[in-house]
Amino acid sequence: MKVLVIGGYGAQGSVICTYLARRPEVYKIVCAGRNLEKAKKFVQRLKSDKVTAKKLDATNSDELTSAAKGMDLVVNATVPKYNLIIMDAVLKGGASYQDLASGPTDIPMDKFVSKQLERNKKYKDAGLTALINTGSSPGVVNVVARHAADKLDTVDAIKIRYTGIMETKEPISVWSPETMWADMAEKPFLFEDGKLKRVPPFSGQEVYVFPEPFGPQTMVHHHHEEVVTLPRFIGKGLKYVDFKMGDADILTIKAIWELGLLDEKPVNVKGVTVTPRDVFLSAIPPPLSMEGVEQKIKEGILVDASECAAIEITGEKAGVKICYTYEWPTLSIREANKIMPGVTQESYATGIPAAIFAWIVGKGKVKNTGVIAPECLELENRETFLSKLAEAKQPVYEKVKKILS
Repeated sequence: MKVLVIGGYGAQGSVICTYLARRPEVYKIVCAGRNLEKAKKFVQRLKSDKVTAKKLDATNSDELTSAAKGMDLVVNATVPKYNLIIMDAVLKGGASYQDLASGPTDIPMDKFVSKQLERNKKYKDAGLTALINTGSSPGVVNVVARHAADKLDTVDAIKIRYTGIMETKEPISVWSPETMWADMAEKPFLFEDGKLKRVPPFSGQEVYVFPEPFGPQTMVHHHHEEVVTLPRFIGKGLKYVDFKMGDADILTIKAIWELGLLDEKPVNVKGVTVTPRDVFLSAIPPPLSMEGVEQKIKEGILVDASECAAIEITGEKAGVKICYTYEWPTLSIREANKIMPGVTQESYATGIPAAIFAWIVGKGKVKNTGVIAPECLELENRETFLSKLAEAKQPVYEKVKKILS
């Protein structure tokens, strides 16, 4: 199995490469990106003769096509704005494709996902698979939602909640600041009464009780892919899907948004034209390298952090109302570093699922060709995915409630 990982030295890409390098079925991995020195440094860290570094520009379709030739799979671990050009180049190069997210971009997410799905026939005709949205959320969440939907005759609602806790002595980025803060400023999607609509950022405030140590957390609507893809593929009369996230800092983040610090409209400050978001992002530290994470932990600056997803799927089976609740607490940074040194709780929680999806697609186990989301995978592959996730110490827990009448 031969895999090209674009952005392979980034927070998630490095986890994907590390996981795949440990799999005996994978015998070639190309870690690619614009910064060849970073790619080489990461390859040296891995100390695997399976992995090589390559300079690659995600905006150059000819370079991308050439790099994709001879590969079983190309994993796009860059930011979503490059998805379409990479998808087209990879198809031309004759490889299957995978990305981690569909937003944010300059195009509304529902339209962007539609543009990705427009490539469906071309991928089908080529006998190739393009698997989109393959991280923790979206990714794990989609597989779990389909797992519950398959058990029900009808599905009424899917509610997704996500939180995290971090103990650190200085600001730490565990995700691309550009992507993270753009998500915060976007109007979230909500699927309600069978229709997709947008709602104000930070609306729908509620308190959701997660398992310990997370406990009660303030949740708000958040811009996310699952709300766009699940209604397309789950069926069974689904009428409602939402995604809410939050933690102890969510109201502070809301205040940053209300102050206009995430605005993209230029303003004049003492004779200088600036964009508030650009100024704000310039003060946010970039994601740490694996060496950086290890150093911050060693110095006692990064004490610990973990995350948790909760997914509620309600519907009916044989006339009985049923609610499936799935809880997915990720490994903490300290726990994850015992397995894969240098990861954060976020990079491990996102990179490991993406790597498992890549292993499944790259081995040719996916029968569904064309452009698909994780909820479209065959039952056998979804079960394999959940099994491999548990092997990586990230199991999903299921609770069932039935309303007797």
